[in-house]
Amino acid sequence: METNKENASLIAGAIGGLTIGWVVKTYLSNQQQLEEHRSVIQRLKDFENHLYEDGKKRANVIEGIKQEVNRKT
Repeated sequence: METNKENASLIAGAIGGLTIGWVVKTYLSNQQQLEEHRSVIQRLKDFENHLYEDGKKRANVIEGIKQEVNRKT
C-alpha cells in the first residue's frame, strides 16, 4: 500500500510540476507578444507623427506660395 501512495504522490508531483511549467511558459510567451505589439503600435504612432509633420511642412509651403501670388496681384 505504501508504494501505491508513493507512486501516486510522485505522479501528482510530476503533473503539478508540468502544469506550473506550462503556465509559466504560456505567461512569458504572452508577455513577449505584448511587447512586440507595443513596438508595432509605437512604430505606427511614429509613422503617423511623421506624416503629420510632413503635411504641416507642405501646408506651410503652399501657404507661402498663396501669399506670394496674392502680393503679386
